[in-house]
Amino acid sequence: MAAKKPGKPRDPLVVAASKLTAEARRKFEADRAKRIGDQSAILSADDMAGLYDPKRGLFTTLGGEFRPLTHDDLIAFRAAVHDIQRRHGQRKGNVPVSGAGGGILAKQVINLSSPDDRGRATREITMVIPVSNRGGVVHIQTNASAKSNVARHHVMVQFLDYDKVLADGNNTLEAAKRMLAGKLKFDCDCGRHTFWYRYIASIGSFNYGRPEDGFPRVRNPKLTGIACKHVIRVMATINAGSTFNLFAKRMIETGRRTLSNKQTPVTVAEQQAFIEQALKDAKKAKRGNVIRTSDERAAQRKAQPSYQRQQEARKVKAANDRLRTSKAAQVNRKASSVQHQALSAAMKAQGYSAKQIAAALGAVDKA
Repeated sequence: MAAKKPGKPRDPLVVAASKLTAEARRKFEADRAKRIGDQSAILSADDMAGLYDPKRGLFTTLGGEFRPLTHDDLIAFRAAVHDIQRRHGQRKGNVPVSGAGGGILAKQVINLSSPDDRGRATREITMVIPVSNRGGVVHIQTNASAKSNVARHHVMVQFLDYDKVLADGNNTLEAAKRMLAGKLKFDCDCGRHTFWYRYIASIGSFNYGRPEDGFPRVRNPKLTGIACKHVIRVMATINAGSTFNLFAKRMIETGRRTLSNKQTPVTVAEQQAFIEQALKDAKKAKRGNVIRTSDERAAQRKAQPSYQRQQEARKVKAANDRLRTSKAAQVNRKASSVQHQALSAAMKAQGYSAKQIAAALGAVDKA
């Protein structure tokens, strides 16, 4: 019997969804257990509310130096929390908004991320692979950076409009696009998210997974940034459309067919196909793989010669429109008989029929 031809080599990140699910569960559970064990070293919500005992001797890096925590630091921390909550609609002025909706847009995550995190996402995170979907919660893996001691990181994304688009009457592709353009919540198993950003996600109400009430008094006391490089790369993939649109379309198709929130794994073959399609789409991308904010993309578009030509054409049209309005008698007067004859002669010389010439002259008179 003839030997079976070897198929295309599989990407090293491609692993059975069941194994990846178990690995992610272990990591998130280990994080939760460690967080509970570290409770005595945490500046908790109760502490922030005024119950902090200075005898505990907690430290902060606020102001750029490692030093003991003071009462003024707590005031600054609360102000930073309120700023985050106002930005994400959880607080109006100094008053918490009762019943405020949660979630954040993928493009907002990119826009609010720090330049350093965006740069690392562009340079170091090159692979995004969906692993499974359960009722609009998508388990996604990314590669880790070359310096990391692990091969991958696990990002969980909950699409908040999933249930709504299942029944909204649009075809599956349009429903998928609406879901991806809507609000979401996210989580990541990496240390940057755990110690820098999970608290921000929790107070902003776009956290998926375990909540965090411990203020990052050492690593991120000013609450700057919003997401790690793994989450940023995932958001850029969601925002880019194309390959991820097709995955989301299959999510909607499965949801409508099964009417179930049972976990749907992405097979090894489907993971590999997703990678290959993503690579093809990346090659076609006109603006490369650099992750940019909305303002940076707008500035890039304005610098393009085609954009400048379009702007110049709009200016000329606007000037002509103003001239037709202000000097209608001169600009909009009908063509003279001499002009008719000249146009007719030119069109005859180019082989136009009498019918075509009559139509052209009629159009000139109506202009």
